[in-house]
Amino acid sequence: MKKILINVVHPKLNSESRVNKTLVEFAQKEQNITINNLYEKYPDFKIDVKKEQELLLENDVIVFQFPMYWLSSPALLKEWLDMVLEYNFAFGEHYRLENKVLAIATSVGSGIAQYNANGSNKFTVEELLNSFEATANYVRMNYKKPFVTYETFVISDEKLQESAENYINYLQEL
Repeated sequence: MKKILINVVHPKLNSESRVNKTLVEFAQKEQNITINNLYEKYPDFKIDVKKEQELLLENDVIVFQFPMYWLSSPALLKEWLDMVLEYNFAFGEHYRLENKVLAIATSVGSGIAQYNANGSNKFTVEELLNSFEATANYVRMNYKKPFVTYETFVISDEKLQESAENYINYLQEL
């Protein structure tokens, strides 16, 4: 069974998140999943690079779970990528993450109709996440299709439950 690390990147996971909090609660029940709440660990953005690198090496699948903010990820994830995926760890003479899986689980407030060439956002969620796929390619990881939860502002309890169950299935298939 693959070991899965979910790096949760939500600045208000416990106080304002309904969707991401539910997804984390479902994932925590699985034996092969480790939850790494980055904003809880690093509210000051001072990342323990070696500790984060050790977590990456201990797992087969790396997931970044976050709400989409301004068509991108929360700021701490960019800082984490800049600090942790350093030369001679993730790329350069050594590619220590080579052949590991990288996946994104994101949530968006709008519906799928807003995420296409004719929608208000003009791009699909997958297109907006292209920088993560490019990063995976650069460090020789295997990028997987993202898991997206749409309409988070109005999602019903039933749809959220279904999304959380689908998330677990998605994770186990990575």
